[in-house]
Amino acid sequence: MSFYLTAIIKSTPGNAEQLKAILKTLVSGSKSEAACLQYDLHQAQEDPNLFIFHEEWTSKEDWDLHNVTPHIKKFAADAATILDGAPIIHITKRAG
Repeated sequence: MSFYLTAIIKSTPGNAEQLKAILKTLVSGSKSEAACLQYDLHQAQEDPNLFIFHEEWTSKEDWDLHNVTPHIKKFAADAATILDGAPIIHITKRAG
């Protein structure tokens, strides 16, 4: 059964473009994982510092493995000084 989540990430003011570049690299690495079924990045129109991921993984276990990949570790290191708080993760399910 698929595992779904939404991740909300915010940059500090003035760092949206830098964070977007880091996140695009993260998208590329994540989509290359066999267990990744969906990894869509969105940027809020009303707040350009706010980024939202909609993700689908083959299982929670595979998502757990994703969280220790080199591209996740690189994201954490590269974005550490420009994040406005920790990412917020919502585990979800399809409503329909």
